[in-house]
Amino acid sequence: MSASPSSGGGTFGAATSAHRLSTRVCDNCIRSKVRCDLGQPSCTRCLERGKTCSYSTTRRRPGPAPGSGRQPRAIRNRRHSEDTTIQGNSISEDTISLAAAVSDLLSESPVSLVTSHAPTQVSNQSSQGPNILSEEEAYLADEYFKSINEAIPLFSTAAVLSSKNILSDCSSELVEALLLITAKLLGFKFASTHFDLDGRIDQILSNTTLQEDTAGDFPSLDLFRKFCLLVFYEFHQFPGQQAWVRIGKIVRLAYWMGLDRLDIIQSVSPEWSNVSDADLQNWKLVWWCVYRLDSYANLSSGTPYQVDERLVNTSLNHQGQLSQGFAAPCRLPHDPRGLPDLLLLVKAGSDSSLLFNIHLITITVLRQFGRAMSMRYLVPHESLTAILLDAERTLSAIRLALPRNFLNPGRNAFMNESNTNHHARLASVLHLHMAQLLAALASCYYLPEGDDWTLSWQRVLETCQNIAGIAEKWDSNYTLTVDPALSLISLTALVFLDIHKKYTESTNTHLISEIENCELLLLLQLEQFSAHWKLPSLLILSFKSFKESVTGPLSYPHIQLILSRFESPLHPRWLQFLSSAQTHLENVIWGHGT
Repeated sequence: MSASPSSGGGTFGAATSAHRLSTRVCDNCIRSKVRCDLGQPSCTRCLERGKTCSYSTTRRRPGPAPGSGRQPRAIRNRRHSEDTTIQGNSISEDTISLAAAVSDLLSESPVSLVTSHAPTQVSNQSSQGPNILSEEEAYLADEYFKSINEAIPLFSTAAVLSSKNILSDCSSELVEALLLITAKLLGFKFASTHFDLDGRIDQILSNTTLQEDTAGDFPSLDLFRKFCLLVFYEFHQFPGQQAWVRIGKIVRLAYWMGLDRLDIIQSVSPEWSNVSDADLQNWKLVWWCVYRLDSYANLSSGTPYQVDERLVNTSLNHQGQLSQGFAAPCRLPHDPRGLPDLLLLVKAGSDSSLLFNIHLITITVLRQFGRAMSMRYLVPHESLTAILLDAERTLSAIRLALPRNFLNPGRNAFMNESNTNHHARLASVLHLHMAQLLAALASCYYLPEGDDWTLSWQRVLETCQNIAGIAEKWDSNYTLTVDPALSLISLTALVFLDIHKKYTESTNTHLISEIENCELLLLLQLEQFSAHWKLPSLLILSFKSFKESVTGPLSYPHIQLILSRFESPLHPRWLQFLSSAQTHLENVIWGHGT
C-alpha cells in the first residue's frame, strides 16, 4: 500500500494527465537538475525519493525562477541577527526592542511574502548538499528523535523505538532538512568546513514552496513532514509575516488534502483508498502538528484560527485504545464543554500517547480563552462574561480530571517519570496557567475599581507566580524537547509581574522580593530557550525595554490602559505599546485612560 494519497483528487487530475507527453520531463527532475528516464506513471528518480511525478501547465527551465537570486532584506537581517549573541544582562539600553525587530520583518514587500524565501547565494558545494559523515548523521538523527521530535511529533514513539534506522525509510530531502536543522539548534560543527550551514538552511527554506512542490498533486508523507518541520523552525527563528503566511498555506493544504477528516477519508475520497492503516496514523500526526502550529501562531498574534476544532473528524493518537475495548476513537468534541469527558477517555487509553493527547486537549482549552480575548471589543460585557464563565467551568473540570500529580511542577520521581515526560507534562500545565491568566486579565479589564477588581488583579499575580514556579523546575538539558512557543507565556507573565511590582498597593517588601525572584526565574528560562531559538531572544529585549521605560508607580487607571492595549503576546500593536508604554502612561488622567 502507498504511504500517501494518489493525487489531487480532481483539482487538476485528468485535465493535466491529458497533457502529459511521453517526452515530457517531470517537474521534480527539472528542479533537481537530474536526468529523467521519462517513466510512466512515475520516473525512477521520483520512485526512489518517494515522490509522485508532477507536470506543471507551463514548461520550466532548470534552476530558480528568473529574478529570484536577489536576497530580500529579511535574509540579510537574519544573517546579521545570527552574528548577534545575547548573554545575561549584557544587553545595552539602546538595544532594539522586539517591536522594532518584528516591524522590520513585517515591512517586507508583498512579493517576498508570497514567494517566501529568495534563494541565498551559496557555494557550489553547498548547493549540492553537505557532505555529512555517517557518524555525524547517526548522532544528529539520534538527537533529533530524543529532543526535537518531542517538541514537534512527526514520527510516533512506537516507530522510533521499533526502528533502529528510521531515516532509511525517509526521503533524502526530509533527512537533509531534519539533520541540518538539528545541527543548527545544537550548535553542531561538521567535520567538513566547506559548506555554509546557515546558507544551506536558507536555501532549503527558499526552495520549499508549497505551490511548486505539489504542482496539483498531493504531496507525499515525507514532503508534508518536511513542510511542517521547516514552518516550525521558521516561526521560532524568524517571527513575522512571512512565517505566519507559510503557516496559513500549510493549514490550507492540510484542508485541501482532507487531513481534518482522516477517520472517514477512505470512504469519501478514492485517492486515499490505497493508504495503509499505519500510514493513516502517520498522517494523523501530521494533522495534529498542523493544528498545533495554527493554535500558537494565531494565539500569539491575536488573529482568528484557521482550523475550527469543532469540525475536526480526525481522531487523537489512539494506539492501543481500540484493542482495549473502545467502540470508537477519541475526537475533539463539537462543544468544548465535552473536553473533560474526552480527557477521561484519554486517561483510560494507552500510556504511550497520554501526554500527546493531553497536550492537544490543553491547547484546545487555551484556544477558547484566546478566542474570548479577541471578542472583547465585539460583544457586550454580559455576553463575554457568560462565555468566560463557560470556559472557566471547563478549565476547572479539566484540572480535576487530570491524572494524579499532573499539576505538580516537580518531576514525579515516585511514579518513575522521565525527564522528557516531565517537561512534556509541564508544557500542558503552562497551557492551563495561560488560560487562567487570560481569564483573570479579561475580568480585570471590565471591572470597576473596587474589591472585585482587586480580587481579579490578585488572580493575575497568583497565576504569574505559578508560571514562574514551572520555570523554577526547568532543566536546560531538555529545553529542545518542548515547543519554544512556550516562551510567549513567559513573556506575558514577566510583563504583568513587573506591573504588579510597580502597582501603588505593592508596598510589601517581602512581596516585591518574591516578584523579583519570579522575574529572575522566567528571564533565566527565556535565556535557556534563546540558546537555541531567536524568538526568545527578541522577547527578552522586548521585556527589558518595557521594564526600563515604565518607572511607576502605577495605579488602577494605568493598569486599565495597559489591559486595553493587550491583545496577544506577539501582536504588533502590543509589542509597539511595550516599546513606548511610558509615553502613553504619562498621559493618563486619574479616572480616565487615553
